[in-house]
Amino acid sequence: MTLNNYWQLARKEFFGGWKPLEVAWIVVFVGAQIWAYVQEPDSILAMISGIAGLLCVIFVSKGKISNYFFGLIFAYTYFYVAWGANYIGEMNSTLYVYIPAQFIGYFLWKANMQNDNKGNETVKVKALTWRGWLILLVSMTICSLLFIEAVSMAGGGKPALDGTTTIITFSAQLLMILRYREQWLLWISLNILSIVLWAETPAMYIMFTGYLVNSIYGYYNWLKLSQSAKI
Repeated sequence: MTLNNYWQLARKEFFGGWKPLEVAWIVVFVGAQIWAYVQEPDSILAMISGIAGLLCVIFVSKGKISNYFFGLIFAYTYFYVAWGANYIGEMNSTLYVYIPAQFIGYFLWKANMQNDNKGNETVKVKALTWRGWLILLVSMTICSLLFIEAVSMAGGGKPALDGTTTIITFSAQLLMILRYREQWLLWISLNILSIVLWAETPAMYIMFTGYLVNSIYGYYNWLKLSQSAKI
């Protein structure tokens, strides 16, 4: 394959299949991140993390495998932002969940892609059964209680919120890697809690507000993707 072929594939992956409203959505929230930094330039890493994180979840909502490129940038920068805020749970979720998930998820998605009616490549989506939901909720409850206690003993800030968001993050990331549409319901819950957690950091606050809106859209879009995959 020639260099030109690779360029055509990359251009189609990054720029193909977008609706005008989705493009406007990207411009507005990337602009908001830059505006927040200009107004309060406390951390350029927070701004980079916010932009990369938004692009990552927007690409996930479209079912594009290139989300993992932005996910890596987000994971490495967010780790240092959480470190500075002494959010131990968030640091651990980034180090042991987000970063490994980018590599694992890429290869699992790569083996399960499909083309839409316009030739754009999207992931094949699955849905949880009632038994899957039961296992998920029981596991999350037990792990959240244990991790909140661990964060509290380690002296972390806001242990209840920090510990809860960490377990939701792990669970949602696992569902994302395994291509389950119900991940978006967990992301919606996580984003609401994260808005509270980062209320005093404008770049992070804007990022998670953007995540919340995108998660609602992501669930809608993945419902359509699951129907196209006949699941």
